[in-house]
Amino acid sequence: MTRSLTAAVLILALAGCAADTPTAAPTIAPSDSDRAATFPAEDGVALEGRVFGSGTTAVVLSNMGDNDPGPWQAFAPLLADRGYLVLSYSFRFPKRTNRFTEAMARDTVPDLLGAIAYVRGLGASRVVLIGASLGGIAVGKVAGASGAAAVVVLASPQELAEYGLVVTRAELAAITAPKLFIASEADTNARFEDTRAYFENAPEPKQFHSFTGGVHGVLLFATGQGDELRQLLLTFVTTNVPV
Repeated sequence: MTRSLTAAVLILALAGCAADTPTAAPTIAPSDSDRAATFPAEDGVALEGRVFGSGTTAVVLSNMGDNDPGPWQAFAPLLADRGYLVLSYSFRFPKRTNRFTEAMARDTVPDLLGAIAYVRGLGASRVVLIGASLGGIAVGKVAGASGAAAVVVLASPQELAEYGLVVTRAELAAITAPKLFIASEADTNARFEDTRAYFENAPEPKQFHSFTGGVHGVLLFATGQGDELRQLLLTFVTTNVPV
């Protein structure tokens, strides 16, 4: 794999013009039902997250390689206000770790499976999976087998082979639900062409949306393109998996 794909996990730098530079994340008031959650990964490791809203249609939000749930937690109330049960969570490895390992990459899969099981235990009969960068690879690995109702992959390659994390052809072919792939044209953390290839390899139904500039993944929320990204995600979820 190229150095740029390694950077997709470590989130070491951003590319793009000054107009696309992230600023402070917007403040969005949490819903009344915003609450802490603790649940086990598929292999029993304890994970932490936050639950927003309620209902039988859940949205699970998976982090980038920096493992910072903050941008997702700011977005989650918008889905909760539309009637969705939303879970943001942290992978088992430390936030913004300087040492990323193959085990950390592989463990994103049981972590996400645990998150899916948790929202199903809360009563969700349909689950939408949204993942950015590293999280978008984990989503690709489990979405088909877990019966995801819809899938969003934001700024992710299909594989990080040097870390042993690969969405296989069979795993990707199994995702028959609606899919949305999103990428920034000048992203140097997860290259535009790699996310585009992920999209091209996926079966229908699918959509692809590009952003100008080079801001990576959920960091787009804190730019002038943040409102466009929020609306894009809301429209995709509410159209394909209405409550």
